[in-house]
Amino acid sequence: VLTMIAHPTEAWRESHFKDIITKVANIELYYRAINFYLDFKPMLLNDLLLVLSPRMDHTRSVNFFRKNGHLKLVKPYLRSVQSLNNKAINEALNSLLIEEDDFAGLRASIDAF
Repeated sequence: VLTMIAHPTEAWRESHFKDIITKVANIELYYRAINFYLDFKPMLLNDLLLVLSPRMDHTRSVNFFRKNGHLKLVKPYLRSVQSLNNKAINEALNSLLIEEDDFAGLRASIDAF
């Protein structure tokens, strides 16, 4: 994983990277991978997050994306893990829905979670 991050033009292949990152024991590498995707492949970030979501600390992830101003970019990820009923996920998604004036979506989110 570290080699692919260090040498993306020669070593990185999306499907291979996602297969390998799920086998990594060090969760800190997940966040390095997220930073890598933000820098090099931001449009593929949600695909990576979906693969990593079973072992991620979602509160930490939400705080990271909020701090860096990338919450809108990860809205599909937030929707996919909202079923976990995590407070940070719910608040982040609801704030995005408020910003977008999606009151029907906000009502559904609040009613369900």
